[in-house]
Amino acid sequence: MATWTAKVFVNSQVGTINTEVEAATFSGAKEQIYAKHGNVQQITNLHQVSNRSSSSPATSEASMNATVGLIGLIAVGWAFMTFTPWILMLLGGAAATWASQLITGQTIEEYAERQDDKGHGKAATVLVLALLAGGFGFIQGDNLQKEWNTPDTPAKVQTK
Repeated sequence: MATWTAKVFVNSQVGTINTEVEAATFSGAKEQIYAKHGNVQQITNLHQVSNRSSSSPATSEASMNATVGLIGLIAVGWAFMTFTPWILMLLGGAAATWASQLITGQTIEEYAERQDDKGHGKAATVLVLALLAGGFGFIQGDNLQKEWNTPDTPAKVQTK
């Protein structure tokens, strides 16, 4: 869109005013003047003063943010596809640690800060559940990754 300026004689009560409108063409600028000021009597010296490109700075910034977001999404997808077993192992271990701390009522930090010989059973429960869930996540991630890497060719049917 371009910016247009003009001198407009509205009527004898208002007189001549300077106005500025946004339009793509000369005739579009005249229509904008009529829309803005009503039924004017005369438009003089209508000319284009600037021609902004179709992408304003805000549009360019939004486009850049979208590009960075898309690259980030592709990178996360690649990392997940490449490191699936490890990611699922970490997620499984973290989820099991969180759940077992809720079940036992004791966090790892509380166990480490204890001065007495109590709480070993609760800490062992947290550790065992975290290891089991992490191992399960690794196995499932490995199976998932193998499934993705298997070619999709149909099996040959043997006939006699």
